[in-house]
Amino acid sequence: MSFLLVSLDDAQSQSKIPRFVEKKKITLAIFTGATPATLHDFQLGEIVPATIILDRDGSPVFRILGEASKKEISSRLDWLLSARSSKSPKTLLKNF
Repeated sequence: MSFLLVSLDDAQSQSKIPRFVEKKKITLAIFTGATPATLHDFQLGEIVPATIILDRDGSPVFRILGEASKKEISSRLDWLLSARSSKSPKTLLKNF
């Protein structure tokens, strides 16, 4: 399982990312080249934050628009890692 943080920050704000990462002790990879078009490509609209969960083949399975709770993310990851015999969680959540 891999996680990637994606930043939509402009060039001026991007310079603050390393300090923020160090302060918060973030150890995940961060992609800083995203644009609003990136959100569109993944059908995430214009809502930030947004979460997309891909299956092992890289296909989008779940989208959470707005802030995602730990429970919302973990239930989807648990389902993906299971035999998938139970009912799937909602594929699209709109938390705004």
